[in-house]
Amino acid sequence: MKQPLAGKNIMVTREATQALPLVHLLEAEGASCYRVPLLRFKAIINKKNHQQFLQLKEKADWLFFTSANAVCFFDHYVKTMGLTINQKIASVGEKTTSMLESYGYIIDFQPTVYRGDIMVKEFLHRYGKQKIALIVGSKSRPEIPQLLKKAEISFEKIVIYRTIKNTEVQPLLKQTVSKVDAVFFTSPSTVQAFQQFLTTQHFERIKEEVVAVAIGQTTATALEKAMFSDIISPDNFTIEDMVQCYINYMEKR
Repeated sequence: MKQPLAGKNIMVTREATQALPLVHLLEAEGASCYRVPLLRFKAIINKKNHQQFLQLKEKADWLFFTSANAVCFFDHYVKTMGLTINQKIASVGEKTTSMLESYGYIIDFQPTVYRGDIMVKEFLHRYGKQKIALIVGSKSRPEIPQLLKKAEISFEKIVIYRTIKNTEVQPLLKQTVSKVDAVFFTSPSTVQAFQQFLTTQHFERIKEEVVAVAIGQTTATALEKAMFSDIISPDNFTIEDMVQCYINYMEKR
């Protein structure tokens, strides 16, 4: 069986607990992977969040989830506080839906395309004005809140985890980055950490040598700002499409 990525060395920068599915996809295509988790996530537990969770019943008809991370931290909060969730649940895409279902939640809405703007547009078309709680992390994109505000929808953001640069992997990054053909980036934060963890001279050289594979347009824009010379990204924002995008790129070279 042909393995289109045989002989290719690829760095996966995704957070450790989320990296394995991407690594397995790449290895199935013949690639050798270096796992360098540039980020880690930490729960935000404070009085504000506690109060927001206690008031969910009165303030929200729907819970919006836009990442699998948010699901994990949300479920921990709910179980720790002994809450019963009666709100309907909206999920941005398949991966978030799978995570919600793995915790036993029923999905009431998922957009046809994995994009925040499509999520808001299709939700409003189907359900009209509802009270919404956005369950998010500290680095969540502003797109959905902006669109809800524009549509005059009542919503509340509940920020339940923060993204932290994983400084422990800095030595590993420096040791391995010169060995790889491509680096897979799954958020603007991974781009920022990658640049910060390398010396200026090292970074200037590496960004000219590797293919930078972005999961979507926001990450691609961060790579463009960092002036990577070779940037590719798929039309659909999934790890499966990232891998196929890189395969297509290599086959055209």
